[in-house]
Amino acid sequence: MSAAHLRKLRGQIDPVLTNLAVGYKQAEFVGEKIMPVVFTDAEGLQVPTFGKGSFVEYATERAVGAASNVITLDVPNYLPVVLEEHDLAAGVDYREEAESLFDEQAKATRRVTSGVQLRQEIETATLLQSKAAYESGHYKDLSAATKWSVKTADPVKDVADAKEVVRAACGVRPNVLVLGAKVAYELSYHPALQSVLGSNERKMITPELMKVIFQVDEVIIGDAVATPAPNKQTKDVWGNFAALIVRPKVVATGNDEGEPAFGYTFRRKGMPLVDRYSEVGGKVEYARYTDIRKVAAVGGACGFLFDKVEKKKKN
Repeated sequence: MSAAHLRKLRGQIDPVLTNLAVGYKQAEFVGEKIMPVVFTDAEGLQVPTFGKGSFVEYATERAVGAASNVITLDVPNYLPVVLEEHDLAAGVDYREEAESLFDEQAKATRRVTSGVQLRQEIETATLLQSKAAYESGHYKDLSAATKWSVKTADPVKDVADAKEVVRAACGVRPNVLVLGAKVAYELSYHPALQSVLGSNERKMITPELMKVIFQVDEVIIGDAVATPAPNKQTKDVWGNFAALIVRPKVVATGNDEGEPAFGYTFRRKGMPLVDRYSEVGGKVEYARYTDIRKVAAVGGACGFLFDKVEKKKKN
């Protein structure tokens, strides 16, 4: 079934509500800061994965009259990625619209937008916390004595060591540190970080100070929470972990396999969008948010995972 045919099956695309949805992003959602967005023409694609061809040591010296030193370019490996459609719809009865003090269609749009975005946040967090997404040796399960919630632990040294592992594997140091909310809280008053500041005064270590201490471009803290049902307790989307990643700068012409990168969010061009359709004899109009995307790790050598970072609290 062609993409054009699928588009014809949709309801009336609403550019006003689409612009509202595109501009709306809950502040606690950080997935696309970690995995930059790349737009694609197709829903199925072959993504070149990071290779080490650019690190090969060649004999480059040429004698007078000799032929040039010709090399054979390495063939990149490809990761098959199939985008997935995600959508939610919320209905507004025409009587609700007439009586409400608020724009009910805009409210419905925000609700379905945040619902799909939350699913994306959960998928990104799950991928980042998966040991399988990282190259062998780029993972550390902290023992009881070295968990970062323990004051005698040394997270500064742990991060420095992990950065060196990544640099040795992919040629660049990771430039982003991702922390679960509770882990960031534990670090905010950690003695190891306090000692780096060289101050006798105990102060809160902000994300800006963490950038300086850990020598990264950005410290991203996952604050989002989720619940399977309204009557259930919320839980952290970003769990008990920390991760160092290489986040690339996405160029318009496309990054190739020689550009170190941990991962991307692949999205079909034209997405996301909001359309409207009617049911119940035209008396209920639905606002529907649709996104076609996939989060994928393309360079396991470009990241490092710290698991079970925080000590579990007893109930």
